[in-house]
Amino acid sequence: MRRLGYYFFKYWVSVGLFFYYKKIRIEGLGNIPKDKPVLFVSNHQNALMDVLLIATHCSRRPWFLTRADVFKNYLFRHLFRFLQMLPIYRMRDGRSSLSKNEAIFDTCGILLVSGEALLLFPEANHSLKRQVRPLSKGFTRIIDKALERQNDLDVHLVPIGQNYQYPIRWGDSAAVYYGRPIRVQEFMASKEYKTILKQEIFDRLIQLTSHIADNRDYEGSIKKLKALDIDFTHPEKVNAKLKTLSALPPDSGEKNNFLQTLGRFLFYMANLPLVFLWRVLIKPTVPEPEFISTFRFGFAMLAYPIFYLLSFLILKNLYEWKTACLLVMVHAAFNLFLTKVLGVTSSVRRK
Repeated sequence: MRRLGYYFFKYWVSVGLFFYYKKIRIEGLGNIPKDKPVLFVSNHQNALMDVLLIATHCSRRPWFLTRADVFKNYLFRHLFRFLQMLPIYRMRDGRSSLSKNEAIFDTCGILLVSGEALLLFPEANHSLKRQVRPLSKGFTRIIDKALERQNDLDVHLVPIGQNYQYPIRWGDSAAVYYGRPIRVQEFMASKEYKTILKQEIFDRLIQLTSHIADNRDYEGSIKKLKALDIDFTHPEKVNAKLKTLSALPPDSGEKNNFLQTLGRFLFYMANLPLVFLWRVLIKPTVPEPEFISTFRFGFAMLAYPIFYLLSFLILKNLYEWKTACLLVMVHAAFNLFLTKVLGVTSSVRRK
């Protein structure tokens, strides 16, 4: 029953993501080992959306290492455990809490020995910056725990690059790239295997992600790339373009797309009650910009089923139930059209 509930939740979220994003592209699924213990290591830009995109499109059913503070909420705590999430403690959770990670790492080692898949974000934090940040050593400690139990365990590391066009907007486009697997046993001969593995993962991630290195003018590079109307969901093109950036191209000011502006207006009018609730009640409570998309998606997943149910009940009193059902479906199709075809996005100042 628990497994059935997991897959029901997975497909329900998949439908939500289909409506939320203009386009989702998944590359490299063939790189995921089918019958080996796997440790997925991903960059982390967009809070829970990063997890959901992997969970709903991955060919394995991974366990997720998640920041411990999200487990403080009673309701979320049970939901996250149901979704195979394990808490990982950071310095900001209190120095004394760090010792709890040993038990979590032991659990992860047991899972890998059992042939399971794990996902963690080795940057140990999230950021909207298009940049892979320095990696923590947490994933190497998990590998140690697994190898302590079975020293010949054939653990595979699979790097994941997650890329977004406009990560805090509705109607964004996303791309998830699975890189070639790395066999841990091939690195065990070196005493410095942990350092080598970290560097190898970092090098793979910056190829799978739109990455603006520290030695570049970040804001200036972003401005130039946007002036070129670059697609940030294609990291190989973005990284190649970064090597040749010089001056801003002619007419580099932000362009106003009439169809998108019209589509956004129509979307607001057609969804005015929910837009109002989001802007007035929910959005002001978002703690960090990285959580805007997560909160908006969660709000939509809860609010739209209620909105359509109430709409159907009201319309059923005015028309036949078939007509009421048709009108609700037309509204949903209209929203989908605005998102998928016109690329409706929420109005956010470019950064």
